[in-house]
Amino acid sequence: MKNRSRPILFAVGILALIGLFSLFFYLFRGSSGITADAEYGPPPQGDRARVTYVYDGDTVEVELRGERMKVRYIGVDTPEIDQPYYEEALEANLQLVKNEDVILERDVSNTDQYGRLLRYVYLTDGTFVNAELLREGYGRTINIPPDVSNERYFARLEDEARRNNLGIWGLEENQSLPSGCNTCTKNAYDCKDFRTQRQAQACYEACLDLVGEDIHNLDGGGDGVVCESLP
Repeated sequence: MKNRSRPILFAVGILALIGLFSLFFYLFRGSSGITADAEYGPPPQGDRARVTYVYDGDTVEVELRGERMKVRYIGVDTPEIDQPYYEEALEANLQLVKNEDVILERDVSNTDQYGRLLRYVYLTDGTFVNAELLREGYGRTINIPPDVSNERYFARLEDEARRNNLGIWGLEENQSLPSGCNTCTKNAYDCKDFRTQRQAQACYEACLDLVGEDIHNLDGGGDGVVCESLP
């Protein structure tokens, strides 16, 4: 009788382990497309604030040390209100940070020209908000020196989103753009935004073909060769 009970106990144990694993997966998989990534550890040292209002996909208001202040996410540029995918980017940001406590990390600059704090934003569980928006394709990278500590990381996330046609990269008008050229719907670049003249030239030609004009005003000389000072 004792020997016959061992297989039964073993089977019961296996079923219990399967049940626990299923419960763990359900609790931690997340209910939306924006979830914490396994690579995230604890949030960095920074100022703790509470998000009181979400303006769009890359700008929020926070309460910090008793004051209400606007915060612009570093390295992320989501669609404006008159552009495709604006609502989706806004909703993604709402899901991430609405009424949440966040950690604000500074790069080099404190504010932008509009007086908004420039920050990397983390949830208290370590989720890197700037990165998650890029990972899911809700915006493009925008590198404005000197705040470029995460430039390469953000570029990798954007490239992955582009390859998988996520978010804005699923829009037909964006699929034909070369790497490093993420929009032809507004004047978004200066020559300093490109690493090489070849990269700037590719962006110029792609937008010229797509919208029929030098939307970024890169061709200052009017000769069809742009950003000649770049290597």
